[in-house]
Amino acid sequence: MTLGTLTVVSCSKNSEDVENDSLVGIGLKADAKVRVGDLPVEILDFVASEFPELTINESEEEDNGNFKVELSNDIELVFDANGDFLGIDDDSQENGDFDDSEIIKEDLLQAILDYIELKYPEMGIDEAEMEHNNQYEVKLNDDTVLIFNSNGDFQGVGVEENDQDDNGDYDWEEEGGNDDGDAIDPADLPEMVMAYLEETYPNLPIVHAEIEDEGAFEVTMSNGLEVYFDTEGNFLSVDED
Repeated sequence: MTLGTLTVVSCSKNSEDVENDSLVGIGLKADAKVRVGDLPVEILDFVASEFPELTINESEEEDNGNFKVELSNDIELVFDANGDFLGIDDDSQENGDFDDSEIIKEDLLQAILDYIELKYPEMGIDEAEMEHNNQYEVKLNDDTVLIFNSNGDFQGVGVEENDQDDNGDYDWEEEGGNDDGDAIDPADLPEMVMAYLEETYPNLPIVHAEIEDEGAFEVTMSNGLEVYFDTEGNFLSVDED
């Protein structure tokens, strides 16, 4: 389950149902996708130097502050909040602590099952996870995400921050989305793109390339620069933030 940054709010599909629920925390956070260009530059430099033949498919910030980076050969690397390399997440017993744990409905605490049956009687459970911080995240069939502590006490409904309107109200019907395009092999970039990058940034490896929905291209260099091109490969702009 990959979710965006979550803010805990004291309401549900029927706000009267949880009117008396007390919230233990505000601004609870779940795993959140991160743009490759927004990763610490130490991570980009590590990938470029240690895996020069590979690029980054996608990346996310874990709820414990670590970063997980999936390479183009499906290897997953884990880094701490400062960008220091921690290890390879290969799902082995030795490295298993890197992962959130998916759990089946039958293994959820009875208090969680009772709460969902009471508050959301018509909704089934789509998937559930035990997070690094020992919280439970339960995703219902309508994509509502419920957060519970380690004792099974309800903490709040997870809402992606970009689902708020200008007044700060939450739009329960709007699905959170990922604006990123699809990762591609740099070898599939137009020749004009490669020629521009080789001339302009001769000493910077490409760590990520993607094609946007409208056909434009975005390329991330090992120092964090994001370079944009149109559908034909003409240079558009560069983002140095």
